[in-house]
Amino acid sequence: MQETLWHLLAATLIGFTVGLEREHARVERQTSAIGGVRTFTLIGLLGGVAALGQVPWLPAVGLAAVAALAVYSLKDGRDATSPVAALTVYVLGVLCGVGIVLPALFAGALLLGFLAFHDELHAFVGGIQRGEVEAAVLLVLLLGVVYPLLPDAGYGPYGVWNPREIWGVVLLVAGVNFAGYLALRLLGPKGLWATALLGGLVSSTAVALSMVARSRASPGKSPLWASGVVLSSQMMLGRVLVWSALPAPVLLGALWLPVLLWLLWGFAAAAWLARRDNRAAEQVPLQNPLQLRSALLFAGVYALVKLLATLGLEAFGSAGVFAVSALSGVADVDAISLSLAQLTAGEQLAVRVAATAVVIAALSNSLFKAALSFGGRGMGAYVALGLLPGGLLALLALLLGPVPAGR
Repeated sequence: MQETLWHLLAATLIGFTVGLEREHARVERQTSAIGGVRTFTLIGLLGGVAALGQVPWLPAVGLAAVAALAVYSLKDGRDATSPVAALTVYVLGVLCGVGIVLPALFAGALLLGFLAFHDELHAFVGGIQRGEVEAAVLLVLLLGVVYPLLPDAGYGPYGVWNPREIWGVVLLVAGVNFAGYLALRLLGPKGLWATALLGGLVSSTAVALSMVARSRASPGKSPLWASGVVLSSQMMLGRVLVWSALPAPVLLGALWLPVLLWLLWGFAAAAWLARRDNRAAEQVPLQNPLQLRSALLFAGVYALVKLLATLGLEAFGSAGVFAVSALSGVADVDAISLSLAQLTAGEQLAVRVAATAVVIAALSNSLFKAALSFGGRGMGAYVALGLLPGGLLALLALLLGPVPAGR
């Protein structure tokens, strides 16, 4: 009985939150709606109650009633958003009633987001260029057409090249980059911190170059521009954790604490550097990351790095892996991190060696960004302070910490 009450409460909560947004939109944008807080709350509750009944056709009757109300409201309405939202709330209420609560709450949160960000979504759609639409279509084709056709077998020296695995990695990285690019386009310049974090999801190196250019134009704000470089690099560290967790969760177990220490240092340093003003709205110039040429280039880099890591391990042991990581990390942390994670998942590389190599690659990339920052006016030392001590702390924590479980 108690579980049933929670299901009804979830259905009611979905209706209440959506109704609150719809009533606010009706007042703010002078739009006609199917109802407000009370109507949508009752629709969600109706769905939950209908699903609890012992009559199998009762949810269908409720759906027909809500649909009739929605159609009737279209007579005076200017758009179909509120009627469709009402139907969605009813269906989510039914899902809560039958016990599918978490997916229903997640879908309700998505619905609320789409409704609340009305103006931003319309501005975003109005600014979409043809190249971005083609990029999205390309991602779908690469995933739905090319990926299933690739063989799932090892080729080349030591069998390190698996076409399906390589293409899966390419799609994963391209998808994350494209999502960050779209988020940056959607939100626009919302302050330096937001821009740096979202830009770092696409390319932290591009953010660093942009901040260097800003420091040349406004040298008096060099600490502020340095904080942007540090923040974008925190997203790079977050990506490293994701790339490690997907193929080799045991590698994530070895990395999370050292990387967390690095992140804490980085965020504290960025907050100190931007303590006077972090609201500067700066648009970072980023190219659309989802292009066929870029995808093929990353596939080649990933395949090469994975081969070099395997050859280095076979020829020089751990030292060879560390050397490849240091060199590869300068150009691309994603490729070496994913390569090491795949080798760890295949039990070809010890967990501690792989984790140390990942941190070395990230530290090498941070050193490269610090060197780039010295091209600006007075920001190189600030960037080095924000990035390098945290990396050394992470490396020390990894080397002195307990030996992770696994090979």
